[in-house]
Amino acid sequence: MSEILRTSALTVRYPYGSSETVAVDAIDLTLNRGEIVGLIGESGSGKSSLALALLALVRHPGTISGEVHFQGQQLIGLDEEGLRAVRGQAIGLITQKPRQSLNPFQNVGTQIRRVYQAHTDATDEQAEQHAITLLESVGINDASRRLKAYPHELSGGMAQRALISMALSAHPDLLIADEPTSGLDVTIQAQFLDRMWERANQDGTAVLLVTQDLGIVANYCDRVIVMEQGRIVEDLPTREFFANPQDSYSKRVLSLVHERQSAETATSNGAADTTVLLSVSDLTKTFTLHDKKVLQAVSDVTFRVHEGRSLGLVGESGSGKTTVGRLILRLLDADSGAIEFRGQDVSQLKSGALRAFRSRVQVVFQDPFDSLNPRWTVERILAEPLDLHTDLDDEAKQARIQELLEQVGLPTNVLQVRPAGLSAGEQQRVCLARALATSPDFLVLDEPTSALPPAARVEMIGLLRHLQAKLGLSFILISHDLSTVRELCQDVAVMYLSQMVEFGTTEEVFGNPRHPYTRALLSSVLFPNPHDRRVDRADRTDLTGEIPSPVDLPTGCYLAGRCPLVEERCSQESQVLREIVTGHSVRCWKATGE
Repeated sequence: MSEILRTSALTVRYPYGSSETVAVDAIDLTLNRGEIVGLIGESGSGKSSLALALLALVRHPGTISGEVHFQGQQLIGLDEEGLRAVRGQAIGLITQKPRQSLNPFQNVGTQIRRVYQAHTDATDEQAEQHAITLLESVGINDASRRLKAYPHELSGGMAQRALISMALSAHPDLLIADEPTSGLDVTIQAQFLDRMWERANQDGTAVLLVTQDLGIVANYCDRVIVMEQGRIVEDLPTREFFANPQDSYSKRVLSLVHERQSAETATSNGAADTTVLLSVSDLTKTFTLHDKKVLQAVSDVTFRVHEGRSLGLVGESGSGKTTVGRLILRLLDADSGAIEFRGQDVSQLKSGALRAFRSRVQVVFQDPFDSLNPRWTVERILAEPLDLHTDLDDEAKQARIQELLEQVGLPTNVLQVRPAGLSAGEQQRVCLARALATSPDFLVLDEPTSALPPAARVEMIGLLRHLQAKLGLSFILISHDLSTVRELCQDVAVMYLSQMVEFGTTEEVFGNPRHPYTRALLSSVLFPNPHDRRVDRADRTDLTGEIPSPVDLPTGCYLAGRCPLVEERCSQESQVLREIVTGHSVRCWKATGE
């Protein structure tokens, strides 16, 4: 491989009072054409600062020094006109937080077109068609309509895909991607990473991939670089990194992965308590858009959760799983269908009865920082649900708060700390403690681990397993991380475009998936094993095409346009969820043998 980029003594400093912080400390680095390099390290290790410095960028008020030679040209000290010729065209950048990178005052189409036209002679019409093609390539349905959307009108995953489209628009020679898939579903993640890998291998594009997901590293990267306190402490070929890491951080992260893999088989799939805790029947929810079109969010969803069991709700963004969770909590009202909790019709609850219900059914959301009042201390955050739902006196409240901290593994010295002073893992533990404050029977966990770094994610999964066993909690886990679902849930419901397409025990669904969509989801899971890479598998199940629009759904099977097993009948006949064996239901006529 030939060299495309080389740094020498690259350094980034940030002033801090009378001293300074060195985020990138005299780094020498080489990237080669056609090579995908994974850059890993703990939060604050300097990964993102290094990624930006390769483009001669530094966040204010930082300073940058040293050398960055890209295709023989020194970027540090280059004038703005020279840098504009490189940035966006020769070097593409994908950042982790899309809404901070997208202009809130311009629609997505305008932003993608401007990037493309800045480096080509494309007309407005050509640029718009190119933008549509790019959005479709990253799995955004109804792309021409999405071009008119502003960043705040898109989900986090869709905003991330729009940013990916902008970075790829000019076909860069080097792609710098900082956690590019953190907001994506497993199928869209695999689709993007497959395309990135093909670009590297066929076109010679070099990729620096900043990630905390060792599954991505194992499956796609040729080399692994580990950063710690602004320095590179390890630089090894991928297989050698997984087999024989030298640095202590590398050894610790890999040991956590091995612990998690060994725990995956520990979930019990034994007989459930016969008591039905939660019953959902024929649940349907639509939303009317500003143009009067109707978006189908949930269609005739039916399932039960028994005491002593927990349900994993999985599927791509837009499948309806989060809407189901909000309907159960009565944060939204269903168009039709029934929700019963311990035999009580949730839709009929009013005022005091609804408040009592919500003390029994609690929620933990995806982003812990957004879920906590930034002005409140941990003590006040934990006291609030006790004030609302209990008659405890001050002494009893303090005792309960101490008990909650102990349950979630937090020290008492965090009580006077505000959320900004906590790590992401600690923030999510506070959210969990708040949810447990009223001793609920049931939790709705909406992506509770997706915003956490690897070590904190493993610790949170272990904590949930412990609480499940100790307190007898049941919950619905909404997640696109199938490994987490496999560890924590006894039953799984797979959703696609508002419908439930497969339901069964975790053991049955993971061990014998029957619906083509379920097979594709499982095929997209990236296990941290460099000897079984997704890109090398010949028997994987991939979906083609784009996800249909939920405002213009197909008449037959919703998956027909993407399914590798499609037949003419599929696009003409609606599918029905049918039981194929006891407790295992599938929405596919081929799977049910009709």
